[in-house]
Amino acid sequence: MTSDRERKPKPPPRPKGAGGRIETKFHLITRCNNCAAEIQVMEHIGVTDTCKNCGTDLHTCRNCLNFDPSARFECVKPVEVRVANKSSNNPCPLFEPKVLVEKQGSGAAPPKAEDSHRQAFLDLFKK
Repeated sequence: MTSDRERKPKPPPRPKGAGGRIETKFHLITRCNNCAAEIQVMEHIGVTDTCKNCGTDLHTCRNCLNFDPSARFECVKPVEVRVANKSSNNPCPLFEPKVLVEKQGSGAAPPKAEDSHRQAFLDLFKK
């Protein structure tokens, strides 16, 4: 007698390398702390620069790479005087724009066919 395992053919081996995977791409970006709009100038932000989307100041502690609420004077670097308003322009010489690594693309995965059919079914009974 032979078991069921012996009768079933083995699946073909998976191809080595990327195969059918989609390559994920990332890019460096700077965003406004207030409205999260993309800021094109990543190398240098002037003291008087403002966000083109919401008009808030960009050369602030909250947009700085060194900003840390748990650190002394809320800055990782050794500053002598605490900046009172972290959301307004200040002439800090230690300012470095906060650069984020974000995934490129639309952000949301396309809906699966079975999910859309199920959602259409559930939508029939909504009030």
